[in-house]
Amino acid sequence: MRIALAFACLAAIAATTAVAAPQKARIVLTASDPASFRGTSFRPRERVTITVTTTVTRKKAVTANARGAFSTTFAGLVVPQCETYVVQARGNRGSVAWLKVVPECPPPPPKGAH
Repeated sequence: MRIALAFACLAAIAATTAVAAPQKARIVLTASDPASFRGTSFRPRERVTITVTTTVTRKKAVTANARGAFSTTFAGLVVPQCETYVVQARGNRGSVAWLKVVPECPPPPPKGAH
């Protein structure tokens, strides 16, 4: 009986720990023209600075909502289709998310080819 009770207590503690474990912050591209991003699993109401590096570098600060999510658009910034780009989202309370995209694009046709 004591073993069963001890096992039940350990299972309850493990379940509580699994639920309480924080998720890793994430950022994803939602549109490329203009460049738009969505962030999730940041700390609630955390101030987040997003840095996008393509052929240019742009920065923008946003505040995550109560659930730790945000959406933002960089007006006038287009993410090139066949060029590498990097996005970093760094929160003022420790959350960090990275996105690096290295697209696989076909090589340009040889000169003179039709």
